[in-house]
Amino acid sequence: MRIINRFPLPAAMAWLVGAVLFVPIAWMVLTAIRPEHELYQVPLRILPGALDMANIQSAWYEKSFGQFFFNSAVNSVLSVLFSMPIGILAGYAFSRFEIRHSKYYRAYVLFAYMVPIIILVVPFYLIAVWLNIYNTRMGHVLGLSTYAIPFATWVMIGYFEQLPKEVEHSAAIDGADRMKTLIYILAPMIKPGVVATALLTFILAWDDYIFALILLDSETLRTLPLAIGYLSSDYELTDGLMMAMGTITTLPILLLFVFFQKYFVGGMTSGAVKG
Repeated sequence: MRIINRFPLPAAMAWLVGAVLFVPIAWMVLTAIRPEHELYQVPLRILPGALDMANIQSAWYEKSFGQFFFNSAVNSVLSVLFSMPIGILAGYAFSRFEIRHSKYYRAYVLFAYMVPIIILVVPFYLIAVWLNIYNTRMGHVLGLSTYAIPFATWVMIGYFEQLPKEVEHSAAIDGADRMKTLIYILAPMIKPGVVATALLTFILAWDDYIFALILLDSETLRTLPLAIGYLSSDYELTDGLMMAMGTITTLPILLLFVFFQKYFVGGMTSGAVKG
């Protein structure tokens, strides 16, 4: 009974889930920095005997993962910069303005976010070819935005609906118009939500594979998930090199969560559920 009291069941389950999620990632990183001759030792040691960055360097330089990392970072940032302003403005409009048939528009926004991405890729491919943006960075960014904008809009609606309208009335009495009120008063009040939504939008773009596969044909424009998909069929790849490629792709997202954890937890729980 003492053990149960010291470690309640919810806490034990949390630790169990954390371990299940952490162990594969830790093993991937340890394999990436393990000397090649240790990969096939029996019994296999948990910790590497020496730190060997050869696999990381080979993936970064020889397999051009430095270029692929740059493409993923730029495309993800551009997707956030394009989607978030639209999502914030649309969320504010839905929550504050009397829009005719607003409930149907809201339902459409939710449907646009929930629809499987694979359904959108062929129509968007045809549009990209017609607009002459196929195999361009801008074409991929616009493709990412087709599901980033509905997501950002839906979450922002939830945040704005939590704010009392009296704040805007007071700002209007002081002479502030709607745009100034939104930028200087309301936006700072929902800063955790804006940051959390922007980070999740970035992660959605970073993890994208389908749009990159359909819209990007040039090797110099490939993103990290797309590059891993192409290189996974290379029979010359060693286990260590494959794990190095996965480490390069995964670590930035883990670092984002570590440094912005308070925004993820506080921001999403306060707004997304409400929306």
